[in-house]
Amino acid sequence: MPAMSALDRCINFGVNNIRGIAYMPGPSNYTKEKKAQYFDSDFYNGDFELLWGDRGYTGTYARGDLRRFHEKLGANFVHCYDWSAPVPEIHLRDHLVFLKQCTNLGMKATVPISNYTYLCLADVPNKEPWQTPQAARQNIQKVFKEIYSQGATPAPGAGMWKIFNEYELWYDRNPEHVVTAITWLVAEEDNIGLSDSARMPIMVDCSFGVKDGIEGAGYVKDVWDRLLAKPNIGSYSPRDFWNARFVFSTNPQNDGPDVASYLSTRLPQYWQSHNIPIPPVMFTELGSSIQQTGNEQNQAAWMTRQLAASVPGGSNGMMLGHACS
Repeated sequence: MPAMSALDRCINFGVNNIRGIAYMPGPSNYTKEKKAQYFDSDFYNGDFELLWGDRGYTGTYARGDLRRFHEKLGANFVHCYDWSAPVPEIHLRDHLVFLKQCTNLGMKATVPISNYTYLCLADVPNKEPWQTPQAARQNIQKVFKEIYSQGATPAPGAGMWKIFNEYELWYDRNPEHVVTAITWLVAEEDNIGLSDSARMPIMVDCSFGVKDGIEGAGYVKDVWDRLLAKPNIGSYSPRDFWNARFVFSTNPQNDGPDVASYLSTRLPQYWQSHNIPIPPVMFTELGSSIQQTGNEQNQAAWMTRQLAASVPGGSNGMMLGHACS
C-alpha cells in the first residue's frame, strides 16, 4: 500500500492551500475560429513567454500575467488547460519555462492531459486519421517524459496531473477514457520505477452539472465504478490508487451559501452513501456569469461569498482550495 494518502500527497506537493486562477493565456488576437494561425491553443510553453513571463512584465505592451496574478491577487496556483506534447528535438513547446516561472513566484500548476488527447481516444465520427488511441498514448508519454526529464522527481512548479477538462461534456462522454489515461500515466511512472513520494496527485475535473442527485460528483462516481472494474491500475489496486492519488475537482457557479452546504453536507454524504472513500476536493473554475448576478457589483459580492465558502480545510478537512475563473 502507498505510504501517502491522496490528501497527504497534496500537502507534499504544495497543493493543499490553493488560492488559484483558471488561466488560458491566449494572445489578444486569439480566437477558436482563428486557431490555425497559432497551430493550437497551448500557450503555456516558451514560445509565448512574453505573455506570462517576467520578460513581458515591463514595457508598453507588457503583460507578465503570472507575476500580476501573484502580486495583485495573491495567487499561488494555476489551473491550466491545453498542453500539447512537447517536441524537445527542436525545442518546441517547452513547458518547463512556464513551470520555472511558476516556481520563481511560489506557484504550482496543473499539468493537463488535454482534451485533444481525449478526442484521440473518443469514439466519435469525423476524426482525422491521426487522431487515434495510439496517438493519445504517445501524447501522454511525451508529456510525462518532459515533466520527469530531470529524473526521479517532477519538474519544479508541477503540482498535480489533470485528466481532461469536464470529460462528461465532450466527445463521447465516456468515463472509461479517463481510466485509460490514468492507467497509461501510472504505467509511465512504473516504467521508470518512480518512488511513491515522487508521484503527483491526479485530479479529475467535472462540471457542476447534476447527475445521480449531486453536482459534479455523480460523474466522478462513474469513474470510480470503472476503476473498480479493473484488476489493477498499474502497480496499484484500484482502491489503493483512489486512496493514494485521486483528487476530485468541480466548477460551481452557485452562490456562497449553497457552495458551503455542498462542501459541508451534500458532498460528504454522497460519498458515504455510496461507500466511496472521500477524496480531496477543489474548485477549478469558481465564479459566476453576469447573467446570474445582473451587474458587476453584484458579481463581485457573489464572488466574495463564494470565496468565503470555499476556503482550504473545509469539507471535513478535504477541501484543497479554489481557482477562480
